[in-house]
Formats: sequence, C-alpha cells, structure tokens
Amino acid sequence: MNGVLVLDKPRGMTSFSVVARVRKSLREKRVGHTGTLDPDATGVLVVCLGEATKLVPFLQDTDKEYLATVKLGVTTDTDDAGENAQVLHVATEEQLAAVTEHRIVEALHLQVGRVLQKPPSYSALKIDGQRLYDLSRSAHSAEAREQLDKDVSQKARLVDIYDVQVKNMEREGPFPLVTFQVHCGKGTYIRSMARILGEALGVGGHLIALQRLRVGGFTLEHAIPLDDLTQRIPFSMAQAIAHLPSLHVSHDIALRIKQGHKNTVSALPLPTDSTASPLAIFDEQNQLVAILSHTQNTWHIARGF
Repeated sequence: MNGVLVLDKPRGMTSFSVVARVRKSLREKRVGHTGTLDPDATGVLVVCLGEATKLVPFLQDTDKEYLATVKLGVTTDTDDAGENAQVLHVATEEQLAAVTEHRIVEALHLQVGRVLQKPPSYSALKIDGQRLYDLSRSAHSAEAREQLDKDVSQKARLVDIYDVQVKNMEREGPFPLVTFQVHCGKGTYIRSMARILGEALGVGGHLIALQRLRVGGFTLEHAIPLDDLTQRIPFSMAQAIAHLPSLHVSHDIALRIKQGHKNTVSALPLPTDSTASPLAIFDEQNQLVAILSHTQNTWHIARGF
C-alpha cells in the first residue's frame, strides 16, 4: 500500500506506538511518520505507507500549527506535565500577581521570528549518540545536571515562529493558564516556548496541553481516528506533495529518469529562483517519477519511485 494517512493521535500514545499499530493493522512493513508528537499531545500525525515513506523528508520540512496551553508559575524538568515530570520551582503569589495579560502577550510576541531555541532536556535529540531523555534520567548529581545543561545549550538551534495568537487566559487558583495558537516551521519545540514564556515573565511555566492542528496542507479536518484505519483510503503520493512545484514529462523522459540517466535529469529546465524547492516529476499518467533537488546549477535525483 502506497500513500499517506493523516491520523488524529490520541493522548497517551507515543508516535512510535501509533506507527506500530498502523503497521500491524494494515500489514504494511514500510511505515513512517513525518514528525513526532509527545505522548500527551494530540492531533495531526502524518503517516507514510510503502513507497510514500520516501516522501518523509519533504513532508517534515512543511510548516505546522499548534494549540498549546501553558501553566505559569510552576517549572518542571521536562517542560511539561508528563507522568514523570518533576516540579523544580513554584512561584510565589506576589510574583504571580505581577503577571498581567499585557505582559503575557508581549512575552509571547517576543518569540516570533527566527529565534535561537534551546531544546527541552527531555527530548529525542542525541548527544554523543545518546538520547537526551536517557541522559536526563541518568543525571543524578548536581555536577552531572550542570554538565547536561551545558550540553543541551549547545544544541540550541534557529527555528522559525511565524505567528502567535493568544486564544484564552484563565486562572487555576493563583496560576495563570494561557492558551495560544502558534504557526511555526520545522524543529520548533512548543515545550521550549512554554519554558521561555515562563522565564520571560520571571515565574516559570510548563506545557499542560498540546494539539497539533496542521502539518503542511493536512489539517484536523483530514485526520481520522486510529479505529478507522482499515475503513479509509490513504491520500495519494501526488496529493501529499501538492505543496511542491511539479513538472510533467513525456513517457520517454520519465523512463530515462527512472533509469537514472543523469544527462536527461540535468537537461530539465532550471528554476528562475535559486532557492527553489525540490521539484516533483510526474509522467503523462500523473504518476510520481522522482523528486529532484537543485544543487550546483543542475538537477539531481533526490528520490526515485
């Protein structure tokens, strides 16, 4: 089976366990997702099947939207409210009284743009071949935690946050709860946004709810529950990469591209924009032939089908 499923991931499941369930239910060995959601997060999880697993890199690069709720005044080691999260600090009522709606909105808007973001200490990023969440769990001494924090800081990376809109503010006792919608690029950690918001306000904070609303052109309206897996037809590979520029070629040229003829590929028209996206090549029957990348003023086959 070749195609793309858009799932509404339920709370409490890892992205890996969702993939495993899809693999078992559809009896398809080649299954991969296009971007991890934390176990407590819900929403859009794009899963590729069969030949469509070759599309994963091109779907990972798309923009995303999330709906997030942050609890201010409580800092945790995981930057969220997960089952194993440890509370590190609780702000005083006097500190929380100084947190106004205006300050919250202002602090969130400061995160908009291309910003350097430090990842959560509990994440799947690797340091010397080990996952950060494994390193964090084994860092028992103060010295080990201090060294780990330095290592994590070195993993800070530039991410694109295009827009943040506050949707709701309320209180849970003295603790403000802030719900916001964020439009961002790949690699953005919403847990880090929660931590940074709390730090900017001087009271700390952590993520208590997260829903992914959109991945590229796929929204919650496209998403299906896991229980409906066998009742739905996957999106085609052509539909999945509709965001990429495309070129239709003749049967003969398509065959030459499939056979890996470099001269045929390099002779295809070049983009006028030097920063152009990868190019999807289709044959006369609208079947995906290849995805090309543009480097050194010529085309190369990035993925063949």
